[in-house]
Amino acid sequence: MSYDSPEQLRAFADEHGVTYDLLSDADSAVIREFGILNTLISPDDPEQAAGRSFYGVPFPGVYVTDGSGVVSEKFFHRHYATRESAGTIRDTALGRILARHEVPAVELGTDQVRISAFLSDESMTFETQSTVHVRFELEDGLHMYGRPLPDNYIASEVTIPDTPGLRVGAAQYPPTHPREFPLLGVTLNVYEGVVDVAIPVTPNAEVFHRSNPDRPEVVDVPLSILYQVCSETICYTPRTETLTLAAPFQTLLSPGARRAR
Repeated sequence: MSYDSPEQLRAFADEHGVTYDLLSDADSAVIREFGILNTLISPDDPEQAAGRSFYGVPFPGVYVTDGSGVVSEKFFHRHYATRESAGTIRDTALGRILARHEVPAVELGTDQVRISAFLSDESMTFETQSTVHVRFELEDGLHMYGRPLPDNYIASEVTIPDTPGLRVGAAQYPPTHPREFPLLGVTLNVYEGVVDVAIPVTPNAEVFHRSNPDRPEVVDVPLSILYQVCSETICYTPRTETLTLAAPFQTLLSPGARRAR
């Protein structure tokens, strides 16, 4: 849905091979009806006078509906150029994470746990929010701790350090479940089995000014992973692992052309 004219949308669709229907929303009438008019852009914005008419665009977003047309998920951003990636939308709508073989991935393992990191999409795109997933696969009978915890216990944690060209969101951890440890006299929050941690990442304008002239088509995503694996009788030494996920990068569209999306 866009406030662009039918002629502008047809030209955009022809240029980029769009095969689905695009709605030309004259005067942003439907945008206003949905309550998603971008109120951060003023009708008196100085850029209006320069011929760059952005007033009337919606907050960029996607509605996901079920087979009956009922909205089951929605994804919205404040900046008019930011979008949610197809992989992130797919995983959220399905309610499970699909680790596909064609997406960028890296992994390591010990006798107690296998750790893998993979991107939600085949590549990163400028100002499109993808998701980096870090998956722990624990052996049977083993567990890791999750917050909240008493002092002297180590919670599992995944972080992406400050990285030029990447806007990093807050890590999203799955629910823990309480487990009683009678010998210790405590009940603690633990993870068992397969544990998926998700971190939103968005390539921003700084990605074009990185100091990697030899590989401008790749964004290296560094990961720091803290965890401690325990059994019923022993806790193994806490470990901090570092991984680097090399994600292909594409600009896709210029910011001006992206408005029609």
